Amino acid sequence: MGIKDWFGRFRKRKAVPAEEIIEETTVEETVAGSEDPATAFGASETDGSYGEEPFDAEPAETAEVFEADEIIAAEPLPRLTNVDFEGFWHDTRESERRHVSAAPDYRIIRDVEQELGYKLPASYIELMKQHNGGLVNRGWFPIRPDAHEFGDFIQITDILGIGRETPYSLCGRFGSRYLTESWRHNDGIGVAICNTIKPGRALVFLDYRKCGVNGEPEVLYSDVDTGEEKTIARDFESFLRGLCDGHFE
Repeated sequence: MGIKDWFGRFRKRKAVPAEEIIEETTVEETVAGSEDPATAFGASETDGSYGEEPFDAEPAETAEVFEADEIIAAEPLPRLTNVDFEGFWHDTRESERRHVSAAPDYRIIRDVEQELGYKLPASYIELMKQHNGGLVNRGWFPIRPDAHEFGDFIQITDILGIGRETPYSLCGRFGSRYLTESWRHNDGIGVAICNTIKPGRALVFLDYRKCGVNGEPEVLYSDVDTGEEKTIARDFESFLRGLCDGHFE
């Protein structure tokens, strides 16, 4: 292959239908009716709303193939270089089967953003490229000043990954849209990214109401049982750095 031919491989090619370059999105496993976000974490049976049909993703009509330089230019600068992730993830067989996906590439990220209608934060994308979703060990986050008691914290159980292959990914069967609409959270908030110990009924969102769909979202805690909506971090990076292991003094 000559140099001219080699460089020609990186030229922008004609748009092709998305279904030709994006893998089939159907989840291979059959999720039984009892396998819902509540029973998966040992909670009590719900009112049966998880028997509803999952939401079908609407794929983008076309997808372009970008030159290498364009893809590199789109990569965000690293933000999490000094965050200690030792022991952060709860890597079990169950987590790998239902939560964890392969690291997302540029096209998957763009496709998920288009389906959700929001640009995902750079720090969230960076984390997902390191470990794309999963259960967490370090899931406690303070919601009150000088938090030191159990009631001063919320506890997340997972972080949804970028993709749709696993049930607990942003566009998966139990993803952001399903959790928001099935549990009747405010659908104008943005993107649901974390379940809590009250799965479905209390969620953590990326809140785009102030910044717009392309801005840097705040992180919000929403509890449909109490009607509480509380901003808990100015951005995802701050939220991630504030998570702790729940050992209170």
